[in-house]
Amino acid sequence: MLYLGLAALAVIIWATCIERYWFAIKRSELKVLPVGSPDIVVLHISDIHMAPWQRYKQRWISKLNTKVNPDLVINTGDNLGHASGINPVLEALNPLTGIPGVFVNGSNDLYAPAKRNPFQYLLRPSERHREEDANLKLDTELLNAGFSSFGWKELNNTAHSTTVNGVKINFFGTDDPHELRDDATKAQSDLAKLNAADLLIGVTHAPYLRVLEDLSEADVVFAGHTHGGQVCWPFIGRALVTNCDLPTKYARGLHQVPLKAKRLWLNVSAGLGHSIYAPVRLACRPEVRVVTLKAKD
Repeated sequence: MLYLGLAALAVIIWATCIERYWFAIKRSELKVLPVGSPDIVVLHISDIHMAPWQRYKQRWISKLNTKVNPDLVINTGDNLGHASGINPVLEALNPLTGIPGVFVNGSNDLYAPAKRNPFQYLLRPSERHREEDANLKLDTELLNAGFSSFGWKELNNTAHSTTVNGVKINFFGTDDPHELRDDATKAQSDLAKLNAADLLIGVTHAPYLRVLEDLSEADVVFAGHTHGGQVCWPFIGRALVTNCDLPTKYARGLHQVPLKAKRLWLNVSAGLGHSIYAPVRLACRPEVRVVTLKAKD
């Protein structure tokens, strides 16, 4: 029993005091660009859950521009983890100003976190916010205005187009599906008004299967929300849950997800943060994802 207790204590110390600060840059490649196109380095940021006292995380994020040198930034939401997190997260991301980017919101960009039993996360998806949570509402407009000042385009239930390294890219995305704020019909309608492009990218916060079906015409979809499971099986790294109906084997990383229409490329970031009421990461390092889009053979 003594050894079992010591092992449990070691796991708790690792998960709460070490791994959740062990930020990683995970890299992958995807051949989806027209033949002869130059590479496009995509920095995928998600689930920062920033609180004002998290200065080490702020400094780490502020160095991403020099570490990654991205051509495109995709932010898939849940940037905030505290009512006073807006200025710290904008200051941390400010060095990315001027780099083409797009973003959508997650529920934690809309509402401040509330105290909940963290073990419920392992049993079922987290609850959606209700009218009585109005006192938790955040200044989402201020956050989004900050992102817009960087030159990033908002994709909440809409579409936009941009050119990166000579490659024309159309984007369409949804507001947070976990809060049932997604309207893919509106996004598809706006997308239809754009001229044809070399690449189509879908963006959403929570990769519910119904939303992936709605975005399935994309060449690749970027999402967050899952935290990679946040707590995974040690040594195996398999997530216990995804906080939605996405199968756990797709909880993080770049995968082809089988849908009704096709096998869709989906890149899920495990994110950089966690709820301030569940400060733990086990066998699931906090991360940003860097996907280098390359020309087809």
